[in-house]
Amino acid sequence: MSKEVAGNVERMETRGRDRKASCSRDILSTLEDRVVTLENFVRDIKERIDDVDDRLHEGLQSMQEQLKVYVSNNVEQLTGRDYAIEAMVAALKGEIAKLKGELTIYKAALGNGGLAVVAAKPNIDVPKPKKFKGTRSARDVDNFLWGIEQYSVPKASQRMSLR
Repeated sequence: MSKEVAGNVERMETRGRDRKASCSRDILSTLEDRVVTLENFVRDIKERIDDVDDRLHEGLQSMQEQLKVYVSNNVEQLTGRDYAIEAMVAALKGEIAKLKGELTIYKAALGNGGLAVVAAKPNIDVPKPKKFKGTRSARDVDNFLWGIEQYSVPKASQRMSLR
């Protein structure tokens, strides 16, 4: 009987080891499967990251090209405007120089009395109206105005000399 018990014990021990070994093998195979799936996920994520990185890089390059075109167009427009402004300034400088020349001529003419061709105005004796006594006739007012017009309006000969 002791042989039987010893045989049974060994068998039991081997059975337990087989169970332990098979459990360990199951755990190892499960872990290996998980590691493989994790590696697959990591590879997929790396591919996605590379895709996103490529798209981002291409997008940045296209934006950079568009920005270069935009800046060059604006520089051309501003350069054209700069040339137009320079031309206007040059024209205005020429006009100012011309006007300064004319001004010096006019100053010299006034200083020399060159524009004093117009005859001096004679002293005019303006009739004084009679003292007002409350009423006036239209005839008196008309005569007064006619007298002022005679002295203030230049005669035809005086008008010609002004021109």
